[in-house]
Amino acid sequence: MQDVLILAAGEGSKFWPYQSTRNKVMFPLGNKPLIQHSIEACLAAGVNKIVIVVKHHVEPLIALFRNIPQVEFVQVNDSKGTAHSFVLGMEACQGDVTVLYGDIFIPKEELIKFLQSYETNTIALSPLKEDPRHVIACEVKEKSIVLFGAHQRGHAMTHVACGFHAHRSWVFYAKTNPNRFSDLKVGVGSPFESYLEESINEMIKQNIVFKAYDIKGEVYDFDKPWHALYANAQYALDQCSALTENSFGENASIHESARIEGLVHLGKNSHIGHNVWVRGNVIIGENTIIDQGVILEGNLMLGDNCSVLNHAKVHVGSVIGPNNKLDQGFEFLGGVTLNHVYMVHYGEYYGCIGEHSDLGAGTTCGTLRFDDGLTSHSVKGRKEIPLHFSNASYMGDYTRTGVGAILMPGVKVGAYSVVGSGVILSKDVADKRLIYVKQELVETDWGPDKYGW
Repeated sequence: MQDVLILAAGEGSKFWPYQSTRNKVMFPLGNKPLIQHSIEACLAAGVNKIVIVVKHHVEPLIALFRNIPQVEFVQVNDSKGTAHSFVLGMEACQGDVTVLYGDIFIPKEELIKFLQSYETNTIALSPLKEDPRHVIACEVKEKSIVLFGAHQRGHAMTHVACGFHAHRSWVFYAKTNPNRFSDLKVGVGSPFESYLEESINEMIKQNIVFKAYDIKGEVYDFDKPWHALYANAQYALDQCSALTENSFGENASIHESARIEGLVHLGKNSHIGHNVWVRGNVIIGENTIIDQGVILEGNLMLGDNCSVLNHAKVHVGSVIGPNNKLDQGFEFLGGVTLNHVYMVHYGEYYGCIGEHSDLGAGTTCGTLRFDDGLTSHSVKGRKEIPLHFSNASYMGDYTRTGVGAILMPGVKVGAYSVVGSGVILSKDVADKRLIYVKQELVETDWGPDKYGW
């Protein structure tokens, strides 16, 4: 079978704050690193060699796949773009290849079908779901690719590429890439970067035909943080909806006082305890304890080694990472938490919390604006209103909040940063910053005389 080449050498700058501490292909989808979904599908399809081109945060990736001999890495010190990464990766491949993007999820069965249907110069496509001005997309006619357009105005672009069956001759066009997008709408600028899609445009000009292959089901591109939240919410819904019966691992149990209104997948040594209310289907990992009046609203996932206690509440579509602790009435309103997050002593949060983070008592997250509108986000200096999770908050890895911190809708907190006690945060905080309130105190006389004695 053909080799698979996975491109994962991008900066990921639009994925801030989560790319500061990881390659974004390692961001979890359903508590599993995104790229692991693709690797598992490749292995199931019978692929014997998988080459991953990487530049940033390489070591965790190597550690993740160290026991899988089919996986190899090409580490690059510099990548001028996806076309350049393709050229470098092809040096480790034999013959023709299937090219995948490391930050794109294709449903497992669909990816297996695409891999096993190898036909040179075929491109896997998914319908465009957002404004074409935000992405590189393509025009399709009669099941063939007409043109790739970059951040293009209008309605001509209808699909995005998520995989390529590449002939080895592509290397020539990738090596001679013009290092920018040349076919642009008037007034639109292109950065100096070698895009693989532009190399395909050059081949189309040489009358090479590229067939369109339609991927069925949801395809997720982790380009910006809200894309990851939407993908996880939909993935949790899909996985929970697929449950057809209760399943229990070894030593798992549900207390007789629990109220279960759905199907439960409960990992080994996990327990649903006293007066817990489960309002829909849930998937719960191993060694996880849910007890003392907790409410789980359903269609959600809880990771391994979690404790959810004392009237905490988790809303629909949430994906709670491993080693998390929710306690003392904390309410998680939706989104994703990564590994080892503490949310205790009253409060509420909506959005994403990076790994090894701690929310101080009473941390509250604004979820609605007074105008009932959506929050505009700055992405590398450009304003954008996300289709989903625009009013969510985004906290990077190793972050903390003090007692009574308030995060307004849409704010982002960089990795290794702290939002101090009593702060009302209404703007983004960069990586490695501490923001706190400078308090002015007034001292005056007081005593019994103030009560008329």
